[in-house]
Amino acid sequence: MEKINTRGCVFSLLYSVGSFALATASLSSLNPSDRISVQKGALLISLGFVYFVALTEFLNKLLLRTSLGHSFVKRYRLRVTDVLEITNKVVSAVQAAFSCLAGLFVCRWSCPRNFLHASHFLSESYAWFAASYFFYDLWSMYKIYAAEAAIKIKAKLGLQTTVRDGVRDLRNVNGGAVNGEMREKLGDDDGGQLLALDDIPSVGRGTLSFVTPCKLGIPSFARYIMSHPLMVFHHLFIGSYGLMVISFLRGGLGDCVFSFMYMMELSTPFVSFRGILSVMGLKKSKVYVINGLVMLFTFFWCRVFLMPYVCYYYSQVVNLPFFEAVWNLPWGCKVSILALFLPQLYWFRLMVRGALKVFFPPNGARKGNAPGGAASCVNDAAATTNGATIKPSQSKDSEIRSLL
Repeated sequence: MEKINTRGCVFSLLYSVGSFALATASLSSLNPSDRISVQKGALLISLGFVYFVALTEFLNKLLLRTSLGHSFVKRYRLRVTDVLEITNKVVSAVQAAFSCLAGLFVCRWSCPRNFLHASHFLSESYAWFAASYFFYDLWSMYKIYAAEAAIKIKAKLGLQTTVRDGVRDLRNVNGGAVNGEMREKLGDDDGGQLLALDDIPSVGRGTLSFVTPCKLGIPSFARYIMSHPLMVFHHLFIGSYGLMVISFLRGGLGDCVFSFMYMMELSTPFVSFRGILSVMGLKKSKVYVINGLVMLFTFFWCRVFLMPYVCYYYSQVVNLPFFEAVWNLPWGCKVSILALFLPQLYWFRLMVRGALKVFFPPNGARKGNAPGGAASCVNDAAATTNGATIKPSQSKDSEIRSLL
């Protein structure tokens, strides 16, 4: 077992809290209607990177380097990939909570004053700060992908980790030491890289790479990006195009509209909690079902219903019929609305189908499972690799669930 050391955990927490405090302090001298300069925006996006990276490091160390975290990991039989995914989901929920708070504040300030022309600096400032999250999240999900690839490589090579006198030792499935031929194959002479198969992937250990393939055969970040175009487009569209629209292209108009867009994130914490419960193996629990229903309700309210409502709100302000008001919008606005709204309909359709399978399972599934296990169906079947049982959530690629 790794030595328990809470000092690094505390330092990561201080970095996270400190960067957020500095970002907040940088806005203290602004008047409500002030705009955010490029220099201040660059400061905010830099502090955002520090905040989200440090928060992730804190959560990872909390689970992997403290006795409390060890108890949690042992209780739910979590692997490194599970820990990375849980921290990724928690950080996603934190960002969503900040977005909702910023949207609620801007909405209460701008909407009663003037739907189109009133503005508050928090709208632009949070767009700068949050843009860093979407770029950070690409790397975070790549780390999960790399950790999952390392586990598959270890299973393919017939390797397993044992603990001897408190020290981890990577051996083959028969309990024997890894031979020289295997070490040579992996480009390893002292076992350091073999043990890295069980650690959090990093550039320093050679288990992460930006362009060239890693020594252990783990795909590079560039390869990961090319193989996940939809996810990359989603993150770059929100992180870059969204920032450009809010900070520059809108010309200071529509602050009230963008406050509603921020509040669309209200459903994200429930989506993240659903993913965490799945990783913990609690898909059959009542908490999972209740959270799923709340997730479905908030997703519909904040992502499906809210956008047409905002368009209706706008039509009332300009005193035009609904469809005429929407049609008269600039083409850039209409394209942006469709690009943002259509994926929500697709994801909501998937959620509804999943909910129907839970409460109205097919006849074959109802006969073949216990009453409480109908929701599981194929997803709850255990996957096995070289005789080792893997939880259902672990047998899937983590980044697919991150799309929701």
